[in-house]
Amino acid sequence: MSDKYKDNIDDELEEEKTDGSLKYEENDNWEFEATAHTLENTVVENDEFEIILPPSASDDAAAKESADASEPEEKEEPKKNDSSKYETRERPSAKDTKNDDADKPAKTTATGKSNRMKFICGALISLIVILVLGIFGWRYYTLPNSDEKMNYGNVALTVGEEEVSIGMYNYYYNSIYQNYLQYAQQGYYQLDTTKDFSKQYTTNAKGKKVTWEQMFKDDTVDRLQYILALYHAGVENGVELNKEQKDQIKQQVSDLKKSASESEQSVDEYISEQFGDYCGLATIKKMLTQAFIANNYYRQFLIDNKPTEKEVNAYFKKNKDNFTQVNIGYIPIPYNADDGTARAKAEKEAAKYAKQVKNLDDLKLLVPKACKDLIKQYVAAGQYEDEDSCAEAIAGMLEVSVVKSDTSFPDGAKDWLFSSKTKKNTTTTFTDANNAVVYILLKISDVSIKDDVTYSVRHILVKPETGKEKEESSDTNSTPKYTKAQWDAAKKKADKYLAEYKKGKKNELSFATLAEEYSDDTESTSKGSSGMYGGLYDGVSLGQMVPSFEKWATDKSRKYGDMGIVKSDFGYHIMFFVENVPYYYHECEEAVINEKGDEFVSEAVVKYHNSVMEKTTVAKPEKASAADQTAQQSAEAQTQATTEAATQADNTVEGKDD
Repeated sequence: MSDKYKDNIDDELEEEKTDGSLKYEENDNWEFEATAHTLENTVVENDEFEIILPPSASDDAAAKESADASEPEEKEEPKKNDSSKYETRERPSAKDTKNDDADKPAKTTATGKSNRMKFICGALISLIVILVLGIFGWRYYTLPNSDEKMNYGNVALTVGEEEVSIGMYNYYYNSIYQNYLQYAQQGYYQLDTTKDFSKQYTTNAKGKKVTWEQMFKDDTVDRLQYILALYHAGVENGVELNKEQKDQIKQQVSDLKKSASESEQSVDEYISEQFGDYCGLATIKKMLTQAFIANNYYRQFLIDNKPTEKEVNAYFKKNKDNFTQVNIGYIPIPYNADDGTARAKAEKEAAKYAKQVKNLDDLKLLVPKACKDLIKQYVAAGQYEDEDSCAEAIAGMLEVSVVKSDTSFPDGAKDWLFSSKTKKNTTTTFTDANNAVVYILLKISDVSIKDDVTYSVRHILVKPETGKEKEESSDTNSTPKYTKAQWDAAKKKADKYLAEYKKGKKNELSFATLAEEYSDDTESTSKGSSGMYGGLYDGVSLGQMVPSFEKWATDKSRKYGDMGIVKSDFGYHIMFFVENVPYYYHECEEAVINEKGDEFVSEAVVKYHNSVMEKTTVAKPEKASAADQTAQQSAEAQTQATTEAATQADNTVEGKDD
């Protein structure tokens, strides 16, 4: 492109930035990689585009134009095996030209013709570019937008066949970044927001050391890959939003518009400020739609890809340590690793206390003394109001269930805990030098497999109608009262739904679909906030559901697909039996299905558009004032031991939750 054209375009861009009068192409289906109106053969590759013209189009046009101009009424017959198109012929003599070819156009040499064609091609390319820029605007191709129009300059990456805009990427990036910051503030991560994230390191899920900057990016791409792979499959399988999800999107849009108005901003300006550059209302709508459809399809994916018994048993055999457990009680006594005598002092103190422990109650009585330093640190950090409440909280967290694969305790401690030679209510002490903690350990139970009874069922709840649901729903502790006529009407409706199921495909997916449509228990469907789908209660432990519901679900004669109608105080439950299995088996099933899900998602290949990715958000360190820096340094010096001890305790409790 000549400097003249380049200068003109730069001037136009400056004007567009100033007056904001540029209008984007309104065709939502436009794709830069596809054929444009005047650009028939466009190839996009490695973030560059090249125009490929038909090789003979200009040649034929020029030849025809020349022939028409010189001899409009006569056409020269083509000669067989004429190589003049490719080879240079001898120049004809003046005599020959005069006598034989006076009325015929002169032959052009191949070199001359080639130069002429280059000129013509160059002119055509310039003309085409000018026409395209005139129609669509230079900015359309090169700059991002908040309208989710997938022009070339707005697509940061593709996941399978789904394009991701800069605004969408920034939305997920900022969400993940803020999530990490919240956990860092609670002491789960060593992350300094005032320092360069490209020079701070952490360990990712694969155990690889990476910078925090890379961690933010990788997690963003992983999240996008997961959602968009499921979203794309959902669309292909005809999955749609339900009414409640559509209403949620409308409500979210309404709330954003209201907040923007209160902030005296346009809605796109407000959203961009809150969620990331180039993120607009169109981005939020698209993000919510994709997430809902992805979630809806994933629930169907779980049904269609149930693990076989062979797959589950193979997984258990390979990962048995994950399900082999022992119940223990423990007290952590942290020490200052920089103090040469601190470790010996802590070990001596722990050994003295361990001699006083014969059971869990004895261990709890030790908390005020054995954990006095830890209690003071927790209270000073503001995590508890006083020492008594802190001691009570610690005593309530002493008993945990540890699996053999747990990495919270030193290997020596685990060997002792899981040894058949170590009897119940035996105590010992172990030092974790890596975390500067001495543990007092009490073995509470024998080693066992996690085999507690769990069951999984789907149901459609049909509640009797009173016409006063709003009044009754305000009192969640009261048992609803219905008349006989109301119960009869509910039973009739339940029978109708069951008959509809039997007329259909009669499988779990068809039942789940009916539950989505008819069940009054919205929390077990995608209509609620639980994330469940199709009336499913999965991996339920005994004692969680009403007696009549649980009695039917735990009947040992049940087989997959069994149906029934159960009455409870809440209404009639149309039941679909899924399984009744030990806890470890259910956990193995979930692990296998997760592996299948990961494999499915990984098939959606991620391709980066590097030149556009350079415009996406990258977290920058916060600027701290001199006073803030001094206060931060003082706080770090005072609470370093507190953070380490709290993190270790929280990690151990987290193991209990798992």
